[in-house]
Amino acid sequence: MIAVAYKRASERFELESPVMIEDFITGFKYNGVIYNYSADGVYLESGYAPRPGRKLRLHVNGAPDIFTIPTYLAEVRWRRSLPENTAPYAFGFGLKYC
Repeated sequence: MIAVAYKRASERFELESPVMIEDFITGFKYNGVIYNYSADGVYLESGYAPRPGRKLRLHVNGAPDIFTIPTYLAEVRWRRSLPENTAPYAFGFGLKYC
């Protein structure tokens, strides 16, 4: 595991772990992959593009030694479209734990 050095409140760590994203309001579920995490939140990619402010439940499918509970509530802080043919998913977004 490698720490990512940025000017952030919490140190981020690289990771690749599958996740199920559940929209808190609709209950619809989407697949995604977490690529880094910190004590405050995660960065993940998915085909789902939630708007900033939207609340999501993250159901972590892997890395049980890192994610101590299987479900997290988080809020979308930002999102962006990913360049076509460079990533397996169309959108990347940052989440902050609630």
